[in-house]
Amino acid sequence: MDIKRFDWTRKNANPVELDLIESYAQGKISRRSFVKRGTMVGLSVPAMGAVIAACGDDDDTTTGGDGGGGGGGLQMGGSLTVAIQQGDANSGLDPLNMLDLGTYAVLSQSFEYLVGLASDGNIGPTSLATGWSPNDDGTVWTFNLREGVMWQDGTPFTSADVAATVDRMVIAGAGLAGVVSEGAVETPDDLTAVVNLDAANGNLPVLLSIYNAQSLITPADFSDGSTLDARPAGTGPWILDSFDANTFTVNYSRNENWWGGTVHLDSITLQGFESAGTRIAAMAAREVDMIQQFGFIDGKNLLNDDSFSLLTPPSANHRQLWFNTQLPADGPYTNPLVRQAIGHCLDRNQMVDTLFEGQAIVANDHPIHPTLPFFDEDATPQRTRDIEMAKQLLSDAGYADGISSTLQVGDPLEIPDLAAIVSQNCAEAGINLEVSVTPNADFYGEYWCAGASWGAQPDTAAPGIPCGASAEIGIVDYGHRPVPDIFLTRALQTDGDWNSSNYANADYDALVTQYQSAIDVDGQKTAIGQIQVKIQEDAPALYPYFYNYLSGHDSSIGGVEVTALGHVQLGKAGFKA
Repeated sequence: MDIKRFDWTRKNANPVELDLIESYAQGKISRRSFVKRGTMVGLSVPAMGAVIAACGDDDDTTTGGDGGGGGGGLQMGGSLTVAIQQGDANSGLDPLNMLDLGTYAVLSQSFEYLVGLASDGNIGPTSLATGWSPNDDGTVWTFNLREGVMWQDGTPFTSADVAATVDRMVIAGAGLAGVVSEGAVETPDDLTAVVNLDAANGNLPVLLSIYNAQSLITPADFSDGSTLDARPAGTGPWILDSFDANTFTVNYSRNENWWGGTVHLDSITLQGFESAGTRIAAMAAREVDMIQQFGFIDGKNLLNDDSFSLLTPPSANHRQLWFNTQLPADGPYTNPLVRQAIGHCLDRNQMVDTLFEGQAIVANDHPIHPTLPFFDEDATPQRTRDIEMAKQLLSDAGYADGISSTLQVGDPLEIPDLAAIVSQNCAEAGINLEVSVTPNADFYGEYWCAGASWGAQPDTAAPGIPCGASAEIGIVDYGHRPVPDIFLTRALQTDGDWNSSNYANADYDALVTQYQSAIDVDGQKTAIGQIQVKIQEDAPALYPYFYNYLSGHDSSIGGVEVTALGHVQLGKAGFKA
Protein backbone atom coordinates (compact mmCIF):
# COMPACT_ATOMS: atom_id res chain seq x y z
CA MET A 1 0.00 0.00 0.00
CA ASP A 2 1.37 3.41 -1.02
CA ILE A 3 0.35 5.57 1.95
CA LYS A 4 2.22 8.61 0.64
CA ARG A 5 0.39 8.52 -2.66
CA PHE A 6 -2.94 7.98 -0.90
CA ASP A 7 -2.34 10.97 1.41
CA TRP A 8 -1.26 13.08 -1.56
CA THR A 9 -4.46 12.14 -3.41
CA ARG A 10 -6.64 13.13 -0.45
CA LYS A 11 -4.73 16.36 0.11
CA ASN A 12 -5.03 17.44 -3.53
CA ALA A 13 -8.66 16.37 -4.03
CA ASN A 14 -11.35 19.00 -4.42
CA PRO A 15 -14.40 18.75 -2.11
CA VAL A 16 -16.39 16.67 -4.61
CA GLU A 17 -13.55 14.17 -5.01
CA LEU A 18 -12.77 14.11 -1.28
CA ASP A 19 -16.36 13.23 -0.38
CA LEU A 20 -16.21 10.31 -2.79
CA ILE A 21 -12.87 9.10 -1.41
CA GLU A 22 -14.17 9.25 2.16
CA SER A 23 -17.39 7.45 1.21
CA TYR A 24 -15.35 4.59 -0.24
CA ALA A 25 -12.87 4.53 2.65
CA GLN A 26 -15.77 4.28 5.11
CA GLY A 27 -17.37 1.40 3.19
CA LYS A 28 -20.47 3.36 2.19
CA ILE A 29 -20.07 2.47 -1.49
CA SER A 30 -18.57 -0.47 -3.38
CA ARG A 31 -15.39 -0.45 -5.44
CA ARG A 32 -17.44 -0.55 -8.62
CA SER A 33 -19.52 2.45 -7.52
CA PHE A 34 -16.35 4.29 -6.50
CA VAL A 35 -14.79 3.79 -9.94
CA LYS A 36 -17.99 4.76 -11.76
CA ARG A 37 -18.48 7.89 -9.68
CA GLY A 38 -14.76 8.71 -9.76
CA THR A 39 -14.76 8.64 -13.55
CA MET A 40 -17.85 10.83 -13.60
CA VAL A 41 -16.32 13.58 -11.46
CA GLY A 42 -13.00 13.45 -13.29
CA LEU A 43 -10.84 11.66 -10.71
CA SER A 44 -7.79 10.26 -12.50
CA VAL A 45 -7.11 6.56 -12.88
CA PRO A 46 -3.84 6.76 -10.84
CA ALA A 47 -5.68 8.58 -8.07
CA MET A 48 -8.46 5.99 -7.97
CA GLY A 49 -5.84 3.23 -7.97
CA ALA A 50 -4.07 4.78 -4.98
CA VAL A 51 -7.32 4.99 -3.02
CA ILE A 52 -8.32 1.40 -3.83
CA ALA A 53 -4.85 0.11 -2.89
CA ALA A 54 -4.95 2.00 0.39
CA CYS A 55 -8.48 1.04 1.38
CA GLY A 56 -8.44 -2.55 0.16
CA ASP A 57 -10.54 -4.11 -2.57
CA ASP A 58 -13.93 -5.73 -2.15
CA ASP A 59 -15.64 -8.53 -4.03
CA ASP A 60 -17.53 -6.25 -6.39
CA THR A 61 -15.32 -6.75 -9.41
CA THR A 62 -17.89 -7.10 -12.17
CA THR A 63 -17.09 -4.80 -15.07
CA GLY A 64 -20.19 -5.37 -17.16
CA GLY A 65 -20.05 -4.76 -20.89
CA ASP A 66 -18.31 -6.83 -23.50
CA GLY A 67 -16.30 -4.79 -25.97
CA GLY A 68 -16.38 -7.48 -28.62
CA GLY A 69 -12.90 -8.82 -28.30
CA GLY A 70 -10.83 -5.71 -28.99
CA GLY A 71 -9.37 -4.45 -32.23
CA GLY A 72 -6.20 -6.58 -32.38
CA GLY A 73 -5.69 -9.15 -35.15
CA LEU A 74 -8.19 -7.60 -37.54
CA GLN A 75 -7.73 -7.45 -41.29
CA MET A 76 -8.14 -4.37 -43.42
CA GLY A 77 -11.12 -4.10 -45.75
CA GLY A 78 -14.57 -5.59 -46.01
CA SER A 79 -18.10 -4.39 -45.43
CA LEU A 80 -20.30 -5.07 -42.41
CA THR A 81 -24.12 -4.99 -42.17
CA VAL A 82 -25.97 -4.40 -38.89
CA ALA A 83 -29.65 -5.18 -38.31
CA ILE A 84 -31.15 -2.32 -36.30
CA GLN A 85 -34.53 -1.20 -35.06
CA GLN A 86 -36.62 0.64 -37.66
CA GLY A 87 -36.21 4.38 -37.02
CA ASP A 88 -38.96 6.80 -36.09
CA ALA A 89 -40.60 8.16 -39.23
CA ASN A 90 -41.45 11.45 -37.48
CA SER A 91 -38.01 12.61 -36.31
CA GLY A 92 -35.88 11.36 -39.21
CA LEU A 93 -32.11 11.73 -38.80
CA ASP A 94 -32.36 14.74 -36.47
CA PRO A 95 -29.70 14.54 -33.72
CA LEU A 96 -31.65 16.78 -31.34
CA ASN A 97 -35.10 15.26 -31.75
CA MET A 98 -34.45 11.55 -32.37
CA LEU A 99 -36.26 9.19 -30.00
CA ASP A 100 -35.50 5.55 -30.85
CA LEU A 101 -32.59 3.13 -30.64
CA GLY A 102 -32.39 2.68 -34.40
CA THR A 103 -31.81 6.37 -35.05
CA TYR A 104 -29.37 6.62 -32.11
CA ALA A 105 -27.21 4.01 -33.84
CA VAL A 106 -27.39 5.78 -37.20
CA LEU A 107 -26.47 9.29 -36.02
CA SER A 108 -23.63 8.15 -33.75
CA GLN A 109 -21.67 6.64 -36.64
CA SER A 110 -20.89 10.14 -37.96
CA PHE A 111 -21.39 12.46 -34.98
CA GLU A 112 -19.66 11.88 -31.63
CA TYR A 113 -20.25 12.76 -28.00
CA LEU A 114 -18.27 15.02 -25.72
CA VAL A 115 -17.99 12.20 -23.16
CA GLY A 116 -17.54 8.70 -24.54
CA LEU A 117 -17.79 5.05 -23.59
CA ALA A 118 -15.30 3.38 -21.22
CA SER A 119 -14.24 -0.25 -21.56
CA ASP A 120 -16.41 -1.24 -18.58
CA GLY A 121 -19.55 0.16 -20.23
CA ASN A 122 -19.63 3.39 -18.23
CA ILE A 123 -18.64 6.88 -19.34
CA GLY A 124 -15.01 7.68 -20.04
CA PRO A 125 -12.61 10.16 -21.72
CA THR A 126 -12.67 8.23 -24.99
CA SER A 127 -14.40 10.74 -27.26
CA LEU A 128 -14.14 14.50 -27.89
CA ALA A 129 -13.24 15.38 -24.29
CA THR A 130 -10.04 13.99 -22.78
CA GLY A 131 -10.95 14.99 -19.22
CA TRP A 132 -13.25 17.09 -17.05
CA SER A 133 -13.52 18.38 -13.49
CA PRO A 134 -15.96 20.42 -11.37
CA ASN A 135 -15.19 23.41 -9.19
CA ASP A 136 -15.49 23.04 -5.42
CA ASP A 137 -19.29 23.33 -5.25
CA GLY A 138 -20.19 21.59 -8.55
CA THR A 139 -21.56 24.72 -10.24
CA VAL A 140 -18.87 24.95 -12.95
CA TRP A 141 -17.43 22.08 -14.99
CA THR A 142 -14.38 22.39 -17.21
CA PHE A 143 -13.93 20.05 -20.18
CA ASN A 144 -10.58 19.57 -21.91
CA LEU A 145 -11.07 18.88 -25.61
CA ARG A 146 -9.15 16.52 -27.83
CA GLU A 147 -6.51 18.13 -30.02
CA GLY A 148 -6.34 17.51 -33.76
CA VAL A 149 -10.00 16.54 -34.31
CA MET A 150 -11.38 17.56 -37.70
CA TRP A 151 -14.89 17.77 -39.06
CA GLN A 152 -15.38 15.60 -42.11
CA ASP A 153 -15.23 18.71 -44.33
CA GLY A 154 -11.69 19.41 -43.11
CA THR A 155 -12.42 22.24 -40.68
CA PRO A 156 -11.17 21.92 -37.06
CA PHE A 157 -13.38 20.94 -34.16
CA THR A 158 -13.24 23.58 -31.39
CA SER A 159 -14.91 24.64 -28.16
CA ALA A 160 -17.22 26.89 -30.22
CA ASP A 161 -18.90 23.73 -31.53
CA VAL A 162 -19.46 22.53 -27.97
CA ALA A 163 -20.92 25.88 -26.90
CA ALA A 164 -23.30 26.00 -29.86
CA THR A 165 -24.40 22.39 -29.34
CA VAL A 166 -25.17 23.00 -25.65
CA ASP A 167 -27.20 26.08 -26.58
CA ARG A 168 -29.23 24.04 -29.07
CA MET A 169 -29.79 21.36 -26.40
CA VAL A 170 -31.03 23.97 -23.93
CA ILE A 171 -33.46 25.45 -26.44
CA ALA A 172 -34.71 22.01 -27.52
CA GLY A 173 -34.95 20.70 -23.94
CA ALA A 174 -32.58 17.84 -24.72
CA GLY A 175 -31.81 16.76 -21.16
CA LEU A 176 -30.42 20.08 -19.90
CA ALA A 177 -33.62 21.80 -18.76
CA GLY A 178 -33.00 23.43 -15.38
CA VAL A 179 -29.32 22.50 -15.49
CA VAL A 180 -27.81 25.20 -17.71
CA SER A 181 -29.14 28.19 -19.63
CA GLU A 182 -28.42 29.42 -23.11
CA GLY A 183 -24.97 31.02 -23.25
CA ALA A 184 -23.70 28.89 -20.36
CA VAL A 185 -20.51 27.69 -22.08
CA GLU A 186 -17.40 29.85 -22.01
CA THR A 187 -14.63 29.17 -24.54
CA PRO A 188 -11.34 30.57 -23.16
CA ASP A 189 -9.51 28.78 -25.96
CA ASP A 190 -10.23 26.32 -28.76
CA LEU A 191 -9.60 23.27 -26.57
CA THR A 192 -11.37 24.30 -23.35
CA ALA A 193 -15.12 24.46 -22.71
CA VAL A 194 -16.26 25.81 -19.33
CA VAL A 195 -19.91 25.06 -18.50
CA ASN A 196 -21.55 27.37 -15.97
CA LEU A 197 -24.55 25.68 -14.38
CA ASP A 198 -27.77 27.23 -13.10
CA ALA A 199 -27.26 25.20 -9.91
CA ALA A 200 -24.83 22.58 -8.65
CA ASN A 201 -25.02 19.26 -10.47
CA GLY A 202 -22.95 16.21 -9.65
CA ASN A 203 -23.82 14.30 -12.83
CA LEU A 204 -23.22 16.81 -15.64
CA PRO A 205 -20.72 14.64 -17.58
CA VAL A 206 -23.43 12.00 -18.05
CA LEU A 207 -25.79 14.61 -19.51
CA LEU A 208 -23.12 15.43 -22.13
CA SER A 209 -22.22 11.82 -22.78
CA ILE A 210 -23.15 8.89 -24.96
CA TYR A 211 -25.87 8.15 -22.38
CA ASN A 212 -27.81 11.28 -23.28
CA ALA A 213 -28.37 10.34 -26.89
CA GLN A 214 -29.42 13.83 -28.03
CA SER A 215 -26.10 15.39 -26.89
CA LEU A 216 -24.16 14.52 -30.06
CA ILE A 217 -21.74 17.36 -30.85
CA THR A 218 -22.64 19.05 -34.13
CA PRO A 219 -20.95 21.95 -35.96
CA ALA A 220 -21.39 25.46 -34.58
CA ASP A 221 -23.55 26.50 -37.54
CA PHE A 222 -25.83 23.45 -37.35
CA SER A 223 -29.43 24.32 -36.50
CA ASP A 224 -32.36 22.69 -34.77
CA GLY A 225 -34.18 20.62 -37.38
CA SER A 226 -31.08 19.89 -39.45
CA THR A 227 -30.69 16.23 -40.32
CA LEU A 228 -27.65 14.12 -41.08
CA ASP A 229 -28.95 13.07 -44.48
CA ALA A 230 -29.63 16.68 -45.51
CA ARG A 231 -26.21 17.77 -44.25
CA PRO A 232 -23.71 14.89 -43.91
CA ALA A 233 -21.17 15.93 -41.29
CA GLY A 234 -19.41 14.70 -38.20
CA THR A 235 -16.10 14.03 -36.49
CA GLY A 236 -16.66 10.28 -36.30
CA PRO A 237 -15.26 7.26 -38.13
CA TRP A 238 -18.04 6.94 -40.74
CA ILE A 239 -19.15 9.28 -43.52
CA LEU A 240 -22.80 8.97 -44.57
CA ASP A 241 -23.15 8.07 -48.25
CA SER A 242 -26.87 7.39 -48.58
CA PHE A 243 -30.08 7.09 -46.58
CA ASP A 244 -33.29 5.43 -47.76
CA ALA A 245 -36.06 6.64 -45.45
CA ASN A 246 -38.55 4.07 -46.77
CA THR A 247 -36.46 1.04 -45.81
CA PHE A 248 -34.38 2.86 -43.18
CA THR A 249 -31.19 1.66 -44.86
CA VAL A 250 -28.05 3.73 -44.26
CA ASN A 251 -24.72 3.31 -46.04
CA TYR A 252 -21.38 4.74 -44.90
CA SER A 253 -17.78 4.80 -46.05
CA ARG A 254 -14.84 5.12 -43.69
CA ASN A 255 -13.41 8.47 -42.64
CA GLU A 256 -9.73 8.24 -43.59
CA ASN A 257 -8.92 11.23 -41.35
CA TRP A 258 -10.65 10.07 -38.16
CA TRP A 259 -8.76 11.14 -35.05
CA GLY A 260 -9.35 7.71 -33.52
CA GLY A 261 -6.90 5.96 -35.84
CA THR A 262 -7.20 3.24 -38.43
CA VAL A 263 -10.69 2.26 -39.54
CA HIS A 264 -10.39 -1.36 -40.67
CA LEU A 265 -13.60 -1.75 -42.62
CA ASP A 266 -14.20 -0.13 -46.01
CA SER A 267 -17.87 0.46 -45.41
CA ILE A 268 -20.83 -0.36 -43.17
CA THR A 269 -24.59 -0.62 -43.69
CA LEU A 270 -27.23 -0.18 -41.02
CA GLN A 271 -30.43 -1.93 -42.10
CA GLY A 272 -33.72 -1.15 -40.36
CA PHE A 273 -36.18 -3.95 -39.61
CA GLU A 274 -39.79 -3.37 -38.64
CA SER A 275 -39.94 -6.28 -36.20
CA ALA A 276 -37.60 -8.00 -33.80
CA GLY A 277 -38.50 -11.34 -35.34
CA THR A 278 -37.27 -10.38 -38.80
CA ARG A 279 -34.05 -8.95 -37.32
CA ILE A 280 -33.39 -12.20 -35.49
CA ALA A 281 -34.17 -14.29 -38.57
CA ALA A 282 -31.78 -12.21 -40.66
CA MET A 283 -29.04 -12.64 -38.06
CA ALA A 284 -29.63 -16.37 -37.75
CA ALA A 285 -29.43 -16.78 -41.54
CA ARG A 286 -26.34 -14.52 -41.64
CA GLU A 287 -28.06 -12.14 -44.00
CA VAL A 288 -26.52 -9.56 -41.67
CA ASP A 289 -23.30 -9.64 -39.66
CA MET A 290 -24.59 -8.09 -36.43
CA ILE A 291 -27.84 -7.42 -34.58
CA GLN A 292 -28.34 -4.27 -32.55
CA GLN A 293 -30.67 -5.84 -29.97
CA PHE A 294 -32.81 -8.94 -29.54
CA GLY A 295 -35.10 -10.39 -26.91
CA PHE A 296 -34.29 -13.42 -24.80
CA ILE A 297 -37.29 -15.55 -25.70
CA ASP A 298 -37.35 -14.88 -29.45
CA GLY A 299 -33.56 -14.98 -29.70
CA LYS A 300 -32.88 -18.34 -28.09
CA ASN A 301 -31.54 -19.71 -31.34
CA LEU A 302 -28.87 -17.01 -31.35
CA LEU A 303 -27.91 -17.79 -27.75
CA ASN A 304 -27.40 -21.41 -28.78
CA ASP A 305 -25.41 -20.50 -31.91
CA ASP A 306 -21.73 -21.41 -31.40
CA SER A 307 -20.62 -18.95 -34.09
CA PHE A 308 -22.50 -16.02 -32.53
CA SER A 309 -20.67 -13.67 -30.12
CA LEU A 310 -23.04 -12.34 -27.43
CA LEU A 311 -22.63 -8.78 -26.11
CA THR A 312 -24.26 -7.85 -22.77
CA PRO A 313 -23.42 -4.27 -21.78
CA PRO A 314 -24.50 -2.82 -18.38
CA SER A 315 -28.24 -2.25 -18.42
CA ALA A 316 -30.86 -0.34 -16.49
CA ASN A 317 -33.26 -0.76 -19.43
CA HIS A 318 -36.90 -0.76 -18.45
CA ARG A 319 -40.45 -0.26 -19.62
CA GLN A 320 -42.55 2.63 -18.39
CA LEU A 321 -46.30 2.06 -18.10
CA TRP A 322 -47.53 5.65 -18.16
CA PHE A 323 -50.85 7.21 -17.20
CA ASN A 324 -52.03 10.56 -18.55
CA THR A 325 -52.51 12.08 -15.11
CA GLN A 326 -54.36 15.20 -16.31
CA LEU A 327 -56.25 14.39 -19.49
CA PRO A 328 -59.03 13.93 -20.20
CA ALA A 329 -60.02 15.89 -17.11
CA ASP A 330 -62.67 13.38 -16.07
CA GLY A 331 -60.61 10.33 -16.99
CA PRO A 332 -59.98 7.56 -14.44
CA TYR A 333 -56.18 7.93 -14.58
CA THR A 334 -56.30 11.45 -13.19
CA ASN A 335 -56.99 9.72 -9.85
CA PRO A 336 -53.85 8.33 -8.14
CA LEU A 337 -55.93 5.60 -6.45
CA VAL A 338 -56.73 4.11 -9.87
CA ARG A 339 -53.07 4.25 -10.83
CA GLN A 340 -52.08 2.56 -7.57
CA ALA A 341 -54.76 -0.08 -8.18
CA ILE A 342 -53.13 -1.07 -11.46
CA GLY A 343 -49.81 -1.20 -9.63
CA HIS A 344 -51.29 -3.80 -7.29
CA CYS A 345 -52.64 -5.80 -10.24
CA LEU A 346 -49.24 -6.40 -11.82
CA ASP A 347 -47.52 -9.75 -11.39
CA ARG A 348 -43.92 -8.66 -11.79
CA ASN A 349 -42.49 -12.12 -11.19
CA GLN A 350 -44.68 -13.50 -13.97
CA MET A 351 -43.29 -10.84 -16.32
CA VAL A 352 -39.66 -11.58 -15.45
CA ASP A 353 -40.14 -15.34 -15.70
CA THR A 354 -42.32 -15.39 -18.81
CA LEU A 355 -40.72 -12.65 -20.87
CA PHE A 356 -37.08 -13.08 -19.86
CA GLU A 357 -36.72 -16.45 -18.12
CA GLY A 358 -34.85 -14.65 -15.36
CA GLN A 359 -32.83 -12.29 -17.61
CA ALA A 360 -34.39 -9.36 -15.73
CA ILE A 361 -35.04 -8.24 -12.16
CA VAL A 362 -38.26 -7.12 -10.51
CA ALA A 363 -38.52 -3.33 -10.09
CA ASN A 364 -40.60 -1.40 -7.59
CA ASP A 365 -42.53 1.16 -9.65
CA HIS A 366 -39.77 3.75 -9.79
CA PRO A 367 -36.78 4.00 -12.19
CA ILE A 368 -33.96 3.88 -9.60
CA HIS A 369 -31.83 0.79 -10.28
CA PRO A 370 -30.89 -1.07 -7.07
CA THR A 371 -27.17 -1.18 -7.96
CA LEU A 372 -26.81 2.62 -7.82
CA PRO A 373 -24.81 3.88 -4.81
CA PHE A 374 -27.61 6.25 -3.78
CA PHE A 375 -30.47 3.73 -4.08
CA ASP A 376 -32.37 3.56 -0.77
CA GLU A 377 -33.38 -0.06 -0.22
CA ASP A 378 -35.40 0.86 2.88
CA ALA A 379 -37.44 3.68 1.33
CA THR A 380 -40.25 1.68 -0.25
CA PRO A 381 -41.59 -1.81 0.48
CA GLN A 382 -41.76 -3.97 -2.64
CA ARG A 383 -45.16 -3.54 -4.27
CA THR A 384 -46.73 -6.92 -5.00
CA ARG A 385 -49.80 -8.28 -6.76
CA ASP A 386 -52.80 -7.83 -4.45
CA ILE A 387 -56.14 -8.00 -6.29
CA GLU A 388 -58.24 -7.31 -3.20
CA MET A 389 -56.23 -4.16 -2.54
CA ALA A 390 -56.67 -3.16 -6.20
CA LYS A 391 -60.45 -3.63 -5.97
CA GLN A 392 -60.60 -1.60 -2.75
CA LEU A 393 -58.60 1.25 -4.30
CA LEU A 394 -60.91 1.27 -7.34
CA SER A 395 -63.94 1.39 -5.07
CA ASP A 396 -62.45 4.22 -3.03
CA ALA A 397 -61.86 6.12 -6.28
CA GLY A 398 -65.50 5.66 -7.34
CA TYR A 399 -64.90 2.90 -9.88
CA ALA A 400 -66.30 -0.12 -8.08
CA ASP A 401 -67.85 -1.30 -11.36
CA GLY A 402 -64.45 -1.22 -13.08
CA ILE A 403 -63.02 0.77 -15.97
CA SER A 404 -62.29 0.18 -19.65
CA SER A 405 -59.46 1.72 -21.69
CA THR A 406 -57.19 1.14 -24.66
CA LEU A 407 -53.59 0.34 -23.78
CA GLN A 408 -51.43 1.85 -26.53
CA VAL A 409 -48.02 0.28 -27.17
CA GLY A 410 -45.30 0.08 -29.80
CA ASP A 411 -43.95 -3.22 -31.07
CA PRO A 412 -40.27 -3.46 -29.94
CA LEU A 413 -39.17 -6.80 -28.51
CA GLU A 414 -41.39 -8.05 -25.68
CA ILE A 415 -43.61 -4.96 -25.32
CA PRO A 416 -46.72 -6.45 -27.02
CA ASP A 417 -46.38 -9.55 -24.81
CA LEU A 418 -45.91 -7.35 -21.74
CA ALA A 419 -49.08 -5.46 -22.67
CA ALA A 420 -50.96 -8.76 -22.90
CA ILE A 421 -49.79 -9.70 -19.39
CA VAL A 422 -50.78 -6.27 -18.02
CA SER A 423 -54.23 -6.66 -19.58
CA GLN A 424 -54.60 -10.15 -18.16
CA ASN A 425 -53.36 -9.09 -14.71
CA CYS A 426 -55.81 -6.19 -14.55
CA ALA A 427 -58.89 -8.07 -15.75
CA GLU A 428 -59.35 -9.86 -12.43
CA ALA A 429 -59.82 -6.50 -10.67
CA GLY A 430 -62.42 -5.33 -13.18
CA ILE A 431 -60.05 -3.23 -15.29
CA ASN A 432 -60.55 -3.96 -18.98
CA LEU A 433 -57.53 -2.93 -21.05
CA GLU A 434 -57.77 -3.55 -24.78
CA VAL A 435 -54.26 -3.73 -26.22
CA SER A 436 -53.53 -1.72 -29.38
CA VAL A 437 -50.11 -2.33 -31.00
CA THR A 438 -48.62 0.24 -33.40
CA PRO A 439 -45.34 -0.13 -35.35
CA ASN A 440 -42.71 1.70 -33.37
CA ALA A 441 -41.80 3.90 -36.35
CA ASP A 442 -45.21 5.58 -35.88
CA PHE A 443 -45.89 5.00 -32.19
CA TYR A 444 -44.05 8.02 -30.79
CA GLY A 445 -45.76 10.52 -33.05
CA GLU A 446 -49.24 9.05 -32.69
CA TYR A 447 -49.63 8.01 -29.07
CA TRP A 448 -46.65 8.82 -26.88
CA CYS A 449 -45.56 12.44 -26.52
CA ALA A 450 -46.32 14.42 -29.65
CA GLY A 451 -46.18 17.66 -27.66
CA ALA A 452 -49.61 19.12 -28.30
CA SER A 453 -52.21 20.05 -25.70
CA TRP A 454 -55.24 17.80 -25.46
CA GLY A 455 -57.30 18.38 -28.60
CA ALA A 456 -55.03 21.17 -29.83
CA GLN A 457 -52.67 21.49 -32.75
CA PRO A 458 -49.01 20.41 -32.47
CA ASP A 459 -46.53 22.84 -30.87
CA THR A 460 -49.20 24.48 -28.72
CA ALA A 461 -48.61 22.60 -25.50
CA ALA A 462 -50.08 24.27 -22.42
CA PRO A 463 -47.88 24.90 -19.37
CA GLY A 464 -47.80 21.79 -17.22
CA ILE A 465 -49.18 19.65 -20.05
CA PRO A 466 -46.18 19.05 -22.32
CA CYS A 467 -47.58 15.85 -23.82
CA GLY A 468 -51.28 16.48 -23.99
CA ALA A 469 -51.58 14.35 -27.10
CA SER A 470 -50.38 11.26 -25.25
CA ALA A 471 -52.74 8.32 -24.87
CA GLU A 472 -54.55 7.85 -21.56
CA ILE A 473 -52.40 4.78 -20.82
CA GLY A 474 -49.50 3.24 -22.68
CA ILE A 475 -46.11 1.53 -22.50
CA VAL A 476 -42.85 3.05 -23.74
CA ASP A 477 -39.27 1.77 -23.74
CA TYR A 478 -36.37 3.47 -21.95
CA GLY A 479 -32.75 2.57 -22.62
CA HIS A 480 -29.87 2.41 -20.18
CA ARG A 481 -28.38 5.42 -18.41
CA PRO A 482 -25.71 5.11 -15.69
CA VAL A 483 -27.64 7.61 -13.53
CA PRO A 484 -31.43 8.14 -13.56
CA ASP A 485 -31.46 11.88 -14.29
CA ILE A 486 -33.16 11.54 -17.70
CA PHE A 487 -35.80 9.20 -16.22
CA LEU A 488 -36.50 11.69 -13.43
CA THR A 489 -36.38 14.94 -15.40
CA ARG A 490 -37.39 14.61 -19.04
CA ALA A 491 -39.84 11.79 -18.28
CA LEU A 492 -41.50 13.06 -15.09
CA GLN A 493 -40.71 16.68 -14.18
CA THR A 494 -43.27 19.39 -14.86
CA ASP A 495 -43.03 20.36 -18.54
CA GLY A 496 -40.48 17.61 -19.26
CA ASP A 497 -40.41 17.04 -23.01
CA TRP A 498 -40.79 13.26 -22.54
CA ASN A 499 -43.37 13.57 -19.74
CA SER A 500 -46.08 11.47 -21.39
CA SER A 501 -47.81 11.28 -17.99
CA ASN A 502 -48.24 15.08 -17.93
CA TYR A 503 -47.20 14.72 -14.30
CA ALA A 504 -46.91 18.14 -12.63
CA ASN A 505 -46.03 18.10 -8.95
CA ALA A 506 -44.04 20.88 -7.26
CA ASP A 507 -42.90 18.66 -4.37
CA TYR A 508 -41.52 16.08 -6.79
CA ASP A 509 -39.79 18.77 -8.85
CA ALA A 510 -38.12 20.12 -5.70
CA LEU A 511 -36.85 16.65 -4.75
CA VAL A 512 -35.30 16.16 -8.20
CA THR A 513 -33.60 19.54 -7.91
CA GLN A 514 -32.32 18.53 -4.47
CA TYR A 515 -30.91 15.29 -5.89
CA GLN A 516 -29.26 16.94 -8.87
CA SER A 517 -27.73 19.67 -6.72
CA ALA A 518 -26.21 17.17 -4.28
CA ILE A 519 -22.54 16.56 -5.03
CA ASP A 520 -22.07 14.01 -2.25
CA VAL A 521 -23.34 10.43 -2.06
CA ASP A 522 -25.22 10.93 1.22
CA GLY A 523 -27.02 13.99 -0.16
CA GLN A 524 -28.02 12.14 -3.32
CA LYS A 525 -29.31 9.16 -1.31
CA THR A 526 -31.42 11.37 0.96
CA ALA A 527 -33.18 12.93 -2.01
CA ILE A 528 -33.47 9.69 -4.00
CA GLY A 529 -35.12 7.86 -1.10
CA GLN A 530 -37.85 10.50 -0.99
CA ILE A 531 -38.18 10.38 -4.79
CA GLN A 532 -38.70 6.61 -4.64
CA VAL A 533 -41.54 7.13 -2.17
CA LYS A 534 -43.09 10.00 -4.11
CA ILE A 535 -43.16 8.18 -7.45
CA GLN A 536 -44.57 5.00 -5.93
CA GLU A 537 -47.31 6.90 -4.06
CA ASP A 538 -48.35 9.24 -6.87
CA ALA A 539 -47.86 6.53 -9.53
CA PRO A 540 -47.68 8.77 -12.60
CA ALA A 541 -46.11 5.70 -14.19
CA LEU A 542 -45.28 2.13 -13.20
CA TYR A 543 -41.94 0.35 -13.64
CA PRO A 544 -42.30 -3.45 -13.34
CA TYR A 545 -38.75 -4.63 -14.18
CA PHE A 546 -35.23 -3.87 -15.39
CA TYR A 547 -34.04 -6.23 -18.11
CA ASN A 548 -30.72 -7.38 -19.55
CA TYR A 549 -29.72 -5.96 -22.92
CA LEU A 550 -28.68 -8.52 -25.54
CA SER A 551 -26.72 -7.73 -28.68
CA GLY A 552 -24.15 -9.62 -30.72
CA HIS A 553 -22.46 -10.47 -33.98
CA ASP A 554 -20.96 -13.27 -36.01
CA SER A 555 -17.81 -14.59 -34.34
CA SER A 556 -15.74 -13.65 -37.41
CA ILE A 557 -15.94 -10.00 -36.27
CA GLY A 558 -14.03 -8.21 -33.52
CA GLY A 559 -13.57 -4.75 -32.08
CA VAL A 560 -17.27 -3.94 -31.63
CA GLU A 561 -18.62 -1.95 -28.67
CA VAL A 562 -22.29 -1.50 -27.80
CA THR A 563 -24.37 0.24 -25.18
CA ALA A 564 -27.75 -0.71 -23.77
CA LEU A 565 -29.04 2.56 -25.24
CA GLY A 566 -28.67 1.15 -28.75
CA HIS A 567 -25.27 2.49 -29.77
CA VAL A 568 -23.15 0.28 -32.02
CA GLN A 569 -19.57 1.57 -32.16
CA LEU A 570 -17.77 0.29 -35.25
CA GLY A 571 -14.76 2.58 -35.57
CA LYS A 572 -12.45 -0.19 -34.30
CA ALA A 573 -14.42 -3.10 -35.76
CA GLY A 574 -13.26 -5.47 -38.45
CA PHE A 575 -13.12 -9.05 -39.61
CA LYS A 576 -10.65 -11.27 -37.81
CA ALA A 577 -7.50 -12.13 -39.68
